[in-house]
Amino acid sequence: GDSSVIIYLQPPGVIPLGGSATICCEYQCDGGTFVLYRTGEKLHTLKPTGRRAEFSISNVTRSFSGPYICYCTHGDNGTVLARSDKLEVLVEELQGPEPVLSILPARDVTAGSAVLFRCTFWNDTALCFLYLEGRPGILYEFPDTEATFHLSHVEQENGGRYICQCFIKQFPPVWSRPSEFLELVVR
Repeated sequence: GDSSVIIYLQPPGVIPLGGSATICCEYQCDGGTFVLYRTGEKLHTLKPTGRRAEFSISNVTRSFSGPYICYCTHGDNGTVLARSDKLEVLVEELQGPEPVLSILPARDVTAGSAVLFRCTFWNDTALCFLYLEGRPGILYEFPDTEATFHLSHVEQENGGRYICQCFIKQFPPVWSRPSEFLELVVR
């Protein structure tokens, strides 16, 4: 099994100010408890359902930003069995329009074939980021708005729901709304 707790944001990307999101922790934390910390401060404890605990946050303010860490603890003294990497959460006011994500040549492919991800955005000074649902952090950073992300041999684990979101380097900087989710099906 995994040696560390997996932590990720649902949906991925930057959380809109006033919006909601879920921080998910996954680990085989048998009989234990997940404890969620933000910047060193204990926020929540939750018993897992199976391998997973979901911490829902809503009406999000900027104070929700920061690094989150999830621990699997055991017993009355809270012995730490495993911990996650840091999950950087960013809360920003999002502004439209959103980028358009495309998957070429198709969204339904056989294992071993190649696909391209393209994130198209109206502003060429923007940086765009690709996220895969259920994966921690940024999957890929597009170096410019014409860039594509190439997977030469897709496998089952590449399947799932992808979004992209862009950061406009102006003053003050602006985050776009996320694209629509696109599902890649690997057969």
